[in-house]
Amino acid sequence: MARIVFMGTPGYAQQILAKICDRGDTFLVVTKPDTPQGRGRRLSSSDVARWAQAQGLDLVKPCKLKDLRSQLDAFRPDYILTAAYGRILPKWLLDLPRFGSYNLHASLLPRWRGPNPIAWAILAQDEQTGVTLMRMDEGVDTGPIVSQGRCAIAADDTTASLADRLAELAAGLWTGALSRWGLTAFPAQPQSTQGVTFAPKFDADANRVDWTRNAHFLDAHIRSMTPDPGAYTTWHETRLKIWRAQVHSMTEKWSPGTAVLDGNDWLVGTGMGILRICAIQPAGGRPMSPGAYVRGRSGRHPWVLS
Repeated sequence: MARIVFMGTPGYAQQILAKICDRGDTFLVVTKPDTPQGRGRRLSSSDVARWAQAQGLDLVKPCKLKDLRSQLDAFRPDYILTAAYGRILPKWLLDLPRFGSYNLHASLLPRWRGPNPIAWAILAQDEQTGVTLMRMDEGVDTGPIVSQGRCAIAADDTTASLADRLAELAAGLWTGALSRWGLTAFPAQPQSTQGVTFAPKFDADANRVDWTRNAHFLDAHIRSMTPDPGAYTTWHETRLKIWRAQVHSMTEKWSPGTAVLDGNDWLVGTGMGILRICAIQPAGGRPMSPGAYVRGRSGRHPWVLS
């Protein structure tokens, strides 16, 4: 059985860890430190931290990776395996394990190198994406490829739903590599120099809806931002997070941002086409339909989102 340092932070990484833990390998789990969340700015553990603690796994949350050096040396890892950890590993750490350091990156490299590949694949309206098991080097997602698995992007996929399927795929790539090659350095091939794209973190206001864009883009934009940070618009100076939307029509033309109630949904004009808004969440409130939100606010016209 292998001795693995697993490094990850969000739900994608937590699901992978949960799926690869039943082989009997020995794990040391590394995740990012607790961060302040919500209105009260209370410290909150990462998804990986909460799951690892519940399972009784050895867990560390270093502020600086160099502070872990003696502990990692003592652990004597066969592998380091990362999945959306959120930090670039220094060379001394990459070189530490007996059989190498590997990453389960949520894209078909070299497309979507960087920290935000799932959301960018949806935003770009890609038809498919996948997971790459790669041996890490000192670059950002530039290392040689061990294996890849492909996954279609559904028309209603959000970043959350796609991440769930990619985590399943990623876990299979890792366990498949161990089953095929055993305890050794996995063979890998250099990445192509063609088709390189980048998936940086979104800008601070990238989640604001621009109603002058076309309905297909806005549908993808909202799904790429779900659940976090959440696409939003404003109505009468109230910020509204949009949880669910879909293209209603590409042939009709209304003034961008003009909303009409259709049952409990809003139909909203865009730069091209009409978008149906099915679920929103006002700041400080709970998710609800637009119809439930505007009831009792009939005097607050016009229904124009900005």
